[in-house]
Amino acid sequence: MIHILDAFINSLGGFLTAIPGVIIAVTLHEYTKSLVAHKLGDTGIKAQGRLAPNPLKHMDILGSIFLVFFSYGWASPVRLGAFSVEARRKAMLLIFVMPFLVNIIIGMFFSVGANFFSISLAPGLLGTMSAQTLIIIGDILFFAAFYNISFALFSLIPVYPLNGTHLLWAIKPAWAVKVSQYEGILKLVLVFFIILTFASQIFTPLTLRVILAFSF
Repeated sequence: MIHILDAFINSLGGFLTAIPGVIIAVTLHEYTKSLVAHKLGDTGIKAQGRLAPNPLKHMDILGSIFLVFFSYGWASPVRLGAFSVEARRKAMLLIFVMPFLVNIIIGMFFSVGANFFSISLAPGLLGTMSAQTLIIIGDILFFAAFYNISFALFSLIPVYPLNGTHLLWAIKPAWAVKVSQYEGILKLVLVFFIILTFASQIFTPLTLRVILAFSF
Protein backbone atom coordinates (compact mmCIF):
# COMPACT_ATOMS: atom_id res chain seq x y z
CA MET A 1 0.00 0.00 0.00
CA ILE A 2 2.85 2.38 0.85
CA HIS A 3 4.51 1.65 -2.51
CA ILE A 4 1.25 2.45 -4.31
CA LEU A 5 0.93 5.71 -2.39
CA ASP A 6 4.56 6.63 -3.18
CA ALA A 7 3.99 5.92 -6.88
CA PHE A 8 0.85 8.07 -6.84
CA ILE A 9 2.66 10.96 -5.12
CA ASN A 10 5.54 10.75 -7.61
CA SER A 11 3.20 10.69 -10.60
CA LEU A 12 1.18 13.56 -9.13
CA GLY A 13 4.40 15.52 -8.64
CA GLY A 14 5.36 14.98 -12.28
CA PHE A 15 1.88 16.02 -13.35
CA LEU A 16 2.04 19.25 -11.35
CA THR A 17 5.51 20.19 -12.59
CA ALA A 18 4.37 19.68 -16.21
CA ILE A 19 1.30 21.94 -16.04
CA PRO A 20 3.15 25.32 -16.01
CA GLY A 21 5.03 24.30 -19.17
CA VAL A 22 1.81 23.40 -20.96
CA ILE A 23 0.17 26.69 -19.99
CA ILE A 24 3.20 28.77 -21.02
CA ALA A 25 3.73 27.00 -24.36
CA VAL A 26 0.10 27.12 -25.51
CA THR A 27 -0.59 30.65 -24.27
CA LEU A 28 2.53 32.15 -25.85
CA HIS A 29 1.90 30.35 -29.14
CA GLU A 30 -1.70 31.45 -29.52
CA TYR A 31 -1.20 34.94 -28.08
CA THR A 32 1.64 35.56 -30.56
CA LYS A 33 -0.48 34.29 -33.42
CA SER A 34 -3.37 36.53 -32.39
CA LEU A 35 -1.13 39.58 -31.97
CA VAL A 36 0.45 39.10 -35.41
CA ALA A 37 -2.94 38.67 -37.08
CA HIS A 38 -4.23 41.78 -35.32
CA LYS A 39 -1.18 43.83 -36.42
CA LEU A 40 -1.80 42.66 -39.98
CA GLY A 41 -5.31 44.10 -39.91
CA ASP A 42 -7.53 41.27 -38.65
CA THR A 43 -10.05 43.28 -36.63
CA GLY A 44 -11.96 40.22 -35.43
CA ILE A 45 -9.17 39.02 -33.14
CA LYS A 46 -9.92 41.58 -30.43
CA ALA A 47 -13.58 40.55 -30.29
CA GLN A 48 -12.47 36.97 -29.56
CA GLY A 49 -10.58 38.17 -26.48
CA ARG A 50 -7.33 36.76 -27.83
CA LEU A 51 -5.22 39.93 -27.47
CA ALA A 52 -4.29 39.14 -23.87
CA PRO A 53 -2.00 36.41 -22.52
CA ASN A 54 -4.91 34.81 -20.68
CA PRO A 55 -4.56 31.01 -20.77
CA LEU A 56 -8.32 30.52 -20.49
CA LYS A 57 -8.77 32.29 -23.83
CA HIS A 58 -6.15 30.26 -25.65
CA MET A 59 -6.32 26.73 -24.25
CA ASP A 60 -8.57 23.96 -25.52
CA ILE A 61 -9.73 21.60 -22.76
CA LEU A 62 -9.31 18.34 -24.68
CA GLY A 63 -6.12 19.53 -26.37
CA SER A 64 -4.63 20.47 -22.99
CA ILE A 65 -5.54 17.09 -21.50
CA PHE A 66 -3.76 15.42 -24.41
CA LEU A 67 -0.72 17.66 -23.83
CA VAL A 68 -0.46 16.69 -20.16
CA PHE A 69 -1.11 12.95 -20.53
CA PHE A 70 0.27 12.25 -24.03
CA SER A 71 2.78 15.16 -24.33
CA TYR A 72 1.13 16.33 -27.57
CA GLY A 73 -2.10 18.18 -28.22
CA TRP A 74 -3.50 21.43 -29.54
CA ALA A 75 -4.74 24.87 -28.53
CA SER A 76 -8.05 26.60 -29.10
CA PRO A 77 -7.64 27.80 -32.69
CA VAL A 78 -7.81 31.51 -33.48
CA ARG A 79 -10.59 32.35 -35.94
CA LEU A 80 -8.80 34.38 -38.58
CA GLY A 81 -10.55 36.93 -40.76
CA ALA A 82 -10.33 37.15 -44.52
CA PHE A 83 -7.22 38.75 -45.96
CA SER A 84 -6.98 40.07 -49.49
CA VAL A 85 -5.52 37.70 -52.07
CA GLU A 86 -2.36 39.82 -52.27
CA ALA A 87 -1.86 39.96 -48.51
CA ARG A 88 -2.98 36.43 -47.65
CA ARG A 89 0.27 34.57 -48.36
CA LYS A 90 2.41 37.03 -46.39
CA ALA A 91 -0.08 37.07 -43.52
CA MET A 92 -0.32 33.28 -43.30
CA LEU A 93 3.46 32.95 -43.41
CA LEU A 94 3.96 35.44 -40.57
CA ILE A 95 1.12 33.93 -38.54
CA PHE A 96 2.89 30.57 -38.91
CA VAL A 97 6.49 31.67 -38.35
CA MET A 98 6.21 34.02 -35.37
CA PRO A 99 4.56 31.62 -32.85
CA PHE A 100 7.02 28.92 -33.91
CA LEU A 101 10.00 31.21 -33.26
CA VAL A 102 8.61 32.43 -29.93
CA ASN A 103 8.16 28.87 -28.64
CA ILE A 104 11.64 27.83 -29.79
CA ILE A 105 13.33 30.90 -28.26
CA ILE A 106 11.45 30.58 -24.95
CA GLY A 107 12.21 26.85 -24.95
CA MET A 108 15.89 27.67 -25.39
CA PHE A 109 15.90 29.90 -22.31
CA PHE A 110 14.11 27.29 -20.23
CA SER A 111 16.60 24.66 -21.43
CA VAL A 112 19.49 26.81 -20.22
CA GLY A 113 17.68 27.34 -16.90
CA ALA A 114 17.00 23.63 -16.42
CA ASN A 115 20.64 22.85 -17.16
CA PHE A 116 21.78 25.45 -14.63
CA PHE A 117 19.71 23.88 -11.85
CA SER A 118 20.96 20.44 -12.85
CA ILE A 119 24.56 21.63 -12.52
CA SER A 120 23.69 23.29 -9.20
CA LEU A 121 22.95 19.85 -7.76
CA ALA A 122 26.67 19.07 -7.88
CA PRO A 123 28.27 18.73 -4.42
CA GLY A 124 29.24 22.08 -3.00
CA LEU A 125 26.92 24.08 -5.27
CA LEU A 126 23.65 23.64 -3.40
CA GLY A 127 23.90 27.00 -1.63
CA THR A 128 20.90 27.92 0.50
CA MET A 129 18.38 25.72 -1.38
CA SER A 130 17.81 22.06 -0.65
CA ALA A 131 18.44 19.40 -3.28
CA GLN A 132 14.70 18.65 -3.42
CA THR A 133 13.88 22.29 -4.15
CA LEU A 134 16.47 22.40 -6.92
CA ILE A 135 15.06 19.20 -8.42
CA ILE A 136 11.52 20.58 -8.46
CA ILE A 137 12.61 23.87 -10.03
CA GLY A 138 14.74 21.99 -12.55
CA ASP A 139 11.80 19.73 -13.47
CA ILE A 140 9.48 22.70 -13.97
CA LEU A 141 12.05 24.40 -16.20
CA PHE A 142 12.71 21.19 -18.14
CA PHE A 143 9.01 20.60 -18.81
CA ALA A 144 8.62 24.24 -19.84
CA ALA A 145 11.48 23.77 -22.31
CA PHE A 146 10.06 20.46 -23.53
CA TYR A 147 6.52 21.72 -24.10
CA ASN A 148 7.58 24.94 -25.81
CA ILE A 149 9.86 23.14 -28.24
CA SER A 150 7.67 20.08 -28.80
CA PHE A 151 4.57 22.24 -29.30
CA ALA A 152 6.43 24.31 -31.90
CA LEU A 153 7.63 21.19 -33.76
CA PHE A 154 4.33 19.31 -33.53
CA SER A 155 2.45 22.36 -34.79
CA LEU A 156 4.33 22.06 -38.09
CA ILE A 157 1.86 19.34 -39.10
CA PRO A 158 -0.55 20.92 -41.62
CA VAL A 159 -3.70 19.55 -39.98
CA TYR A 160 -6.34 21.76 -38.35
CA PRO A 161 -6.18 23.04 -35.62
CA LEU A 162 -2.36 22.98 -35.78
CA ASN A 163 -0.35 25.94 -37.02
CA GLY A 164 1.01 24.07 -40.03
CA THR A 165 -2.24 24.77 -41.86
CA HIS A 166 -1.20 28.44 -42.11
CA LEU A 167 2.08 27.47 -43.74
CA LEU A 168 0.15 25.39 -46.25
CA TRP A 169 -2.07 28.39 -47.06
CA ALA A 170 1.08 30.48 -47.54
CA ILE A 171 2.97 28.17 -49.90
CA LYS A 172 0.33 25.93 -51.48
CA PRO A 173 -3.15 27.52 -51.27
CA ALA A 174 -4.66 24.94 -53.62
CA TRP A 175 -3.49 22.12 -51.37
CA ALA A 176 -4.78 24.00 -48.33
CA VAL A 177 -8.25 24.16 -49.86
CA LYS A 178 -8.24 20.40 -50.45
CA VAL A 179 -6.95 19.63 -46.96
CA SER A 180 -9.60 21.89 -45.39
CA GLN A 181 -12.32 19.74 -46.97
CA TYR A 182 -11.24 16.83 -44.77
CA GLU A 183 -10.67 18.69 -41.49
CA GLY A 184 -12.92 16.44 -39.42
CA ILE A 185 -11.36 13.20 -40.64
CA LEU A 186 -7.81 14.54 -40.37
CA LYS A 187 -8.36 15.73 -36.80
CA LEU A 188 -9.57 12.24 -35.89
CA VAL A 189 -6.43 10.81 -37.49
CA LEU A 190 -4.39 13.33 -35.48
CA VAL A 191 -6.02 12.17 -32.24
CA PHE A 192 -5.13 8.53 -32.93
CA PHE A 193 -1.67 9.62 -34.07
CA ILE A 194 -1.18 11.00 -30.55
CA ILE A 195 -2.92 8.22 -28.60
CA LEU A 196 -1.01 5.46 -30.40
CA THR A 197 2.23 7.28 -29.43
CA PHE A 198 3.35 7.86 -33.02
CA ALA A 199 3.69 11.57 -32.17
CA SER A 200 5.92 10.74 -29.19
CA GLN A 201 8.07 8.36 -31.22
CA ILE A 202 8.71 11.03 -33.87
CA PHE A 203 8.72 14.36 -32.05
CA THR A 204 10.07 13.53 -28.59
CA PRO A 205 13.55 12.49 -29.85
CA LEU A 206 13.67 15.67 -31.96
CA THR A 207 12.61 17.80 -29.01
CA LEU A 208 15.22 16.26 -26.72
CA ARG A 209 17.91 16.85 -29.34
CA VAL A 210 16.99 20.54 -29.46
CA ILE A 211 16.95 20.78 -25.66
CA LEU A 212 20.35 19.08 -25.49
CA ALA A 213 21.73 21.52 -28.07
CA PHE A 214 20.63 24.45 -25.90
CA SER A 215 21.95 22.93 -22.66
CA PHE A 216 25.32 24.65 -22.58
